[in-house]
Amino acid sequence: MRRFIDAFKYAWIDRKLQKEVKRLYYSDTEFEKIDKALLTAYIFKNPYTISKNYLKKHREKEIHTYGETPLKTYETFAQVCDLKPTDTFLELGSGRGRGALFLHHFYHCKAIGIERIPQFVKLSRHLVSKYHLENISFICADMLQADLPQATLIYLNGICLKDSEISLLVKRLKTFPKGTKILTISYPLTDYDENAFQIEKTFPTLFAWGETDAYLQTLKG
Repeated sequence: MRRFIDAFKYAWIDRKLQKEVKRLYYSDTEFEKIDKALLTAYIFKNPYTISKNYLKKHREKEIHTYGETPLKTYETFAQVCDLKPTDTFLELGSGRGRGALFLHHFYHCKAIGIERIPQFVKLSRHLVSKYHLENISFICADMLQADLPQATLIYLNGICLKDSEISLLVKRLKTFPKGTKILTISYPLTDYDENAFQIEKTFPTLFAWGETDAYLQTLKG
């Protein structure tokens, strides 16, 4: 019963957020076309169900971990991080790819999404091909095991990761060049290695489940 109530609540919140997306971003007809195509692709393929079935198939203990960052929050990220066309944005766990598509379109940066659920990556790649989008790509891989491509801004919404998994990612992120920007949600990477990272900004961000802090940190090198 609780899960049914939660599903109804998040569906209502998603609908409310989509009204905001239409109001804020659909005046750009090209983005409207791309975003509507993405949403249409999931009318009969609910992303929460896709994620749950994938995790269940792979015998994960926690199968209700899927969530999405609202587009307005991606806009906040871009403004706080001063995202420029010369930047490369890397999202660790890109889901449907909506955020990467949004930042690529409005901020003209190179965008890369890493996502382990094949169905998400397949549909993201289809949109890239259909609309002949350049400098945006999606990699089907586990971010804990994949070779991470170079980037100037990395986004990790890892609130469902275990401490051991975060520690593994921290070890890998430390190989990036000095000054690389890393955005995390709910906790800073200094909690795991205070010598490797420097917190630049802490700011509130909005998600479907409520407000939480985001941390912008840079690699000390």
